Amino acid sequence: MNITEGDFFHKGAFLQNPVDQSLLFCTGGNFDPVQSFRPTDRDVFYLKDFYSNSYLRYVPERIWKLFPSDREALLKELESPRPAFQSIGTEDRIYEEDFQDLLKNFSGNLRKVVMISRENFLSNEEEVPLAFLIRQALTFGAGIPYGIWGPGFGIVGSTPEELFHLTKGELTTHALAGTSKKGSEDELMHSQKDLLEHNLVVQDITEKLTPFSGAVEVGETYTSEFKDIIHLKTDIRAAVADDTDISSLVSALSPTAALGGYPKKESLKFLKETRYSKKYPERTFGSAFGVVSENESRFVVMIRNVQWKKEIFYIESGGGIVPGSELSKELREISWKRNVVKDHYL
Repeated sequence: MNITEGDFFHKGAFLQNPVDQSLLFCTGGNFDPVQSFRPTDRDVFYLKDFYSNSYLRYVPERIWKLFPSDREALLKELESPRPAFQSIGTEDRIYEEDFQDLLKNFSGNLRKVVMISRENFLSNEEEVPLAFLIRQALTFGAGIPYGIWGPGFGIVGSTPEELFHLTKGELTTHALAGTSKKGSEDELMHSQKDLLEHNLVVQDITEKLTPFSGAVEVGETYTSEFKDIIHLKTDIRAAVADDTDISSLVSALSPTAALGGYPKKESLKFLKETRYSKKYPERTFGSAFGVVSENESRFVVMIRNVQWKKEIFYIESGGGIVPGSELSKELREISWKRNVVKDHYL
């Protein structure tokens, strides 16, 4: 297969199709910043900034489309020793301070804000253990594996959340918000706090899709498993015109209320002023990553991942805050989500 040859360790991306489990794997090529885009006759990847409608475009040099029958050969090629990672602390204390500020600022239109924390790590490897991290994403056993990396940065994970899939004028997506431990499905389905948080996400997606579609269909809410975690989930469909501007669609939907807040403008304004955002102003976590081709567009929400910038590796996780949220419960949810990733990758 020889995927790990050439520019593999310098530039690359991958994204799994959850329908047929095929894997689009790319290496080499070029990155460049763009503000908008449209489909071309080849596969092109886009990584959206969390706060702005700007993108990092990745046009790969080599592309493989791998099917489940190719998976064992790929995993064998990616085999490598497990590296050692050392935790150098969390930002939970900053989160606590931002949480208290938020409770004082709920007023007017601001109804939900999704705040995040992180744990930082150092590796004992001189180079990024890229093959190992990708292999872990592909063997995670839940969600949609994805990743993109270049000089000095990268993000690899497996997300439970697809921003949307669009083909032949039919868009499918879902609201995913409200979290608990596996085994507490009935409790989650009757949690007023989680239902409020979830219903705001459904409302948010429906409102954002309405300018693009006159026919938005919302399904029933149910629980969805992701490892030892469960989420509330509602499937949504919409018919959109063939000439829909894909970059405008991504910019409208991302970040969703499940990762930013509701309403979008007010929640992002608050998030930009938090202590966390001032310490870490550059952010892609919770934003959109996907691939656009002539006949199909697919984007996922970038959560449940390991990120790195230069020598620092980190895991970000968060949860939706609404009036009445309790700090201890929110920190517990952050810990659940963080540990699901940490236990598998690091």
